Amino acid sequence: MEKREQPRSTLLCPTRGGRASYPNQDRAIAIAKEREADILFLYVSNIQFLGLTALPVVVDIETELEEMGEFMLAMAQERAEKAGVRADILVKSGVFREVLQEVIEERPMITAVVLGSSAKGSGHTTREFVLDLAAQMSRKTGVEFTVMHEGEVIETFRPEEKL
Repeated sequence: MEKREQPRSTLLCPTRGGRASYPNQDRAIAIAKEREADILFLYVSNIQFLGLTALPVVVDIETELEEMGEFMLAMAQERAEKAGVRADILVKSGVFREVLQEVIEERPMITAVVLGSSAKGSGHTTREFVLDLAAQMSRKTGVEFTVMHEGEVIETFRPEEKL
């Protein structure tokens, strides 16, 4: 009888990439290593703000954003693999909250999500927004969410256990 390798749990780490994201990515890699889990880095682009722009321009910009996302995630993937963590990357476009839920639903091996709040004021979201999003998504998806800032855990949300 052939022994099958058990699927491993996966830690989802949505990220914008770039140097400001390194502390959160590195902490996510460390968490995945501690849990003996794989890691999936996710980059989500959203070009809805270009709705009034000519279609060929929108297609070009969307393609460029996806290519940039792939490059940023490839660097995170390389750092994870150097740390001994199996890593994969995924680039999607759409509304972040919707894409996040979709990815979790499509991949049942995702057991936890690590969200980083923006470092050094470099993002478009507040810490309060990220904490609220994590709490809501944990309840909705049944998956643990950890919020970090510059590599430090701020709060972890675990779904309520069902009786």
